[in-house]
Amino acid sequence: MKNILLVIAAVAMCFSCKSNQEKNIEQQTPKGGRPTATELVSEMDSNKDNKLSISEVKGPLADDFSNIDSNSDGFLTLEELNKGEGSQGGRPPRGSNANKDLSAEINISAKVIPVNTDYFISENILDGIKKETIELNGVETLCYVFTTNSRATEHQMGPWCPRHIEDGMDKAGIWFEDGKVYDVSGHFIAKLAEFYSDDKWELFRADGTIKVTETEEECLGAAKPDVEEEYQNYCVECLPEFFKNQETTFVIPVTPKYLNSTQSFGRGGIGVAFNGVNFDPPAPTHAILAAHTIAPLDDHGGHVNPHGGYHYHAVTGSIKEIEQTDTHAPMIGYAVDGFAIYGLLDKNGKAPTDLDECGGHFDDQRGYHYHAGEPGGNQILKCLHGLPGYTEVKE
Repeated sequence: MKNILLVIAAVAMCFSCKSNQEKNIEQQTPKGGRPTATELVSEMDSNKDNKLSISEVKGPLADDFSNIDSNSDGFLTLEELNKGEGSQGGRPPRGSNANKDLSAEINISAKVIPVNTDYFISENILDGIKKETIELNGVETLCYVFTTNSRATEHQMGPWCPRHIEDGMDKAGIWFEDGKVYDVSGHFIAKLAEFYSDDKWELFRADGTIKVTETEEECLGAAKPDVEEEYQNYCVECLPEFFKNQETTFVIPVTPKYLNSTQSFGRGGIGVAFNGVNFDPPAPTHAILAAHTIAPLDDHGGHVNPHGGYHYHAVTGSIKEIEQTDTHAPMIGYAVDGFAIYGLLDKNGKAPTDLDECGGHFDDQRGYHYHAGEPGGNQILKCLHGLPGYTEVKE
């Protein structure tokens, strides 16, 4: 994924092609041709509300919309655009390309537990797990490096979209809104106009069949921020076999390093389940819904996109877990900073009450660790509190 700095630079190229009547704006553009956040809003803000919606931006800004939209409210503000220009998106750094030295932020007294690679499903790892010393944000770090095809084996992937408004919940997956999870039955699809109080929703035909992206071409046209017009008002379903040659490489510290500061992330993987499938940042629901499309998750919290293959946006309790000897919630995987991720609820059905801003806390047995967010919250983790590794997708 292109970083935000490149996105804004690309937008600058569009600015350089403006007509002479906009010459005054061009002359005010900073040295190097990159427009300021104020100029971007002034140029694209058609309804003059001092922020940009997905429908108002085009090109590189549309492609990286959810990365820049740090609070996931569906709008780009001046503050977010300025932050994006300076921070290059806050993504986990990629090896020697790290642009922010975090060495001074490491808290050496914090209790941490090394990654246990025995928990991974070995047949899902391509060519095994290797150790390499890699510079992460200015810190030479011993890391585990491994590659997967990001496809689950301990559970079925899908189904996602029902085919007829009479289909029951067994024929499809789930959707989320306002923290709640909904079964995407045919009845749910038929009632979307009522559900969203918007009569433009119409994902089904007169004969009751539901409009679904059936081919790879249709998937590519619909599964992106600027949904092609012919696939608006569709149930978006991309199948794993469309992208079977994709591989995801994970670089994760062998022993995590707790940071006093928190780190944000972009659209790259934020962690990995024990089956080798990505845990991803929040799904860009504002872009999906703006086109009157819906991209359901399966009952396991996952779906497929062209740039990451199968991945999880929610933890529903159906992937491989490592049970704990006490009443603590089970472990479900690792974040890219090497800290373990656990389910939300313990064996008594209770959620922890002392989680920090990222969704983590300490205890004597597990050291620092995270708890996944509620399935309907569209957010497995909120940020990272460790020195971040990274993921790379080979398409």
